[in-house]
Amino acid sequence: MKTHRRLAWMVPLGCAAWLGACGLEQPAPQCTVGRGDHAVRYTLKTGTGTCAQKKAEIIGAQAFRVPGSGVPPTLVLKPAPLAALEGKDPDASHSVMASGDFTTEYPGQDGVCAVPSMSEARQVVIPEPGTTLDLRYQWSNLRIQGQSAIPGTQWTAELTYSEGDCTATYEAVGVFPAIKCERKDADGKTVRDPSVCKQPRPSLSLDPAFPIICEETTNLCVLDGQPPVLMP
Repeated sequence: MKTHRRLAWMVPLGCAAWLGACGLEQPAPQCTVGRGDHAVRYTLKTGTGTCAQKKAEIIGAQAFRVPGSGVPPTLVLKPAPLAALEGKDPDASHSVMASGDFTTEYPGQDGVCAVPSMSEARQVVIPEPGTTLDLRYQWSNLRIQGQSAIPGTQWTAELTYSEGDCTATYEAVGVFPAIKCERKDADGKTVRDPSVCKQPRPSLSLDPAFPIICEETTNLCVLDGQPPVLMP
């Protein structure tokens, strides 16, 4: 693992909705990932019990590189459930973040940037006397889309997730940025509204060319389909 890297965020400027303007033959950007929160949809592969109930959640993502070095960047993922426990685990060897190196500086012929393996993200806390909460995330086979139209904004991965003695495996599909399909009604109550996924926002918005659905259990706007995917 590369160490002591100077942080260089590469914020993808999604132009999938304007492919003609962006130019399909432009050189592919360097391998990167959208800086910030991603909405990740899960499909259960194996497992039962409490650890096999994930549907979607927010995962923070960052890319670190040494500009001009020619060295592939490092990917860091920070699951929201672990971030909520940060500072509560007395074991300094446990990290809320998983990290792994890209195999190349630029996307391959298939337009994909690969991160084959990552370190384990884990937190062990005692929420109540006599109880222990042990959460573990082990990511592998990350395939991040690196085409100029969708650089670092769509990706897939395999996740092995554990809660104590319970373990499940998932296929993960991520999209950037993470948006909640919720709004306030006339009474100030939070209500589910799938149309929010497509609404422009003053800061980060989902690319209108992405097929997006509102996940029912989390109200997260998630990618509908397998990357790379755009609206027909």
